[in-house]
Amino acid sequence: MQNIVDNVYNELKAAVEQTADKPCAIAYSGGLDSSLLLALSGYRYIPYTLGFSDSRDIENVDDASSILKINPKIILLDEIDIEGYISQLLKIDPKITKMEMGYELVLFILMDFIPEKYVVTGQGADELFYGYRRFIDNPRLKNDTYINRLFNVTLPREKKMAEYYDKELITPYLSLGMLKIRHYITREDNIEGNRNKLILREIAAKTSLPEEIYNRSKTAAQYGSGINKYLLRQSDKIFRNE
Repeated sequence: MQNIVDNVYNELKAAVEQTADKPCAIAYSGGLDSSLLLALSGYRYIPYTLGFSDSRDIENVDDASSILKINPKIILLDEIDIEGYISQLLKIDPKITKMEMGYELVLFILMDFIPEKYVVTGQGADELFYGYRRFIDNPRLKNDTYINRLFNVTLPREKKMAEYYDKELITPYLSLGMLKIRHYITREDNIEGNRNKLILREIAAKTSLPEEIYNRSKTAAQYGSGINKYLLRQSDKIFRNE
């Protein structure tokens, strides 16, 4: 396993270094994926966090800020016209479902408040490194379907979202170098018992991230931000493909 850990580290580090001359923001949740990218950048990326004031992501980022001595820019959803963003996202992708709307809204709204041209995200980490809970619960579940959907549906949609704001998304976990070695990134190297993303956790330790950051349990963006609770209160009439 050590060989693949080293390869992933080198490719990820190279992808981050390629952004050295770009003013980059990062969508930051205080968890493993975004904290690792932030650390690999030498804390050069400017972290932005979005969520309701009582959400888990805001709590996690407050905690991470204290641990890492960083100062993320916080955008609170409490008084934002979320329905307006929903309407625009439906124009960008009329086929988007409520579930997809949940996690895409976080990035879409966030980009509206980010002045930097380039926005770094942790997209791809869950698919490549078996980060979803369903991979732990179902030992036979492969990640191929999720990777294919990522490239055929999610990334094209997010590119359109970025273009709407005249932004460019940067996804180090999906760099060309990472994709060349992705077939060597196995379930066995990433899942042990109830723990997943073991490769990324080992790299995070190597990067000197504190254990309380890289061992923090994952929460999907729509849940961590509180967006999902909001959407559950909305009329299903605005979603056309449920």
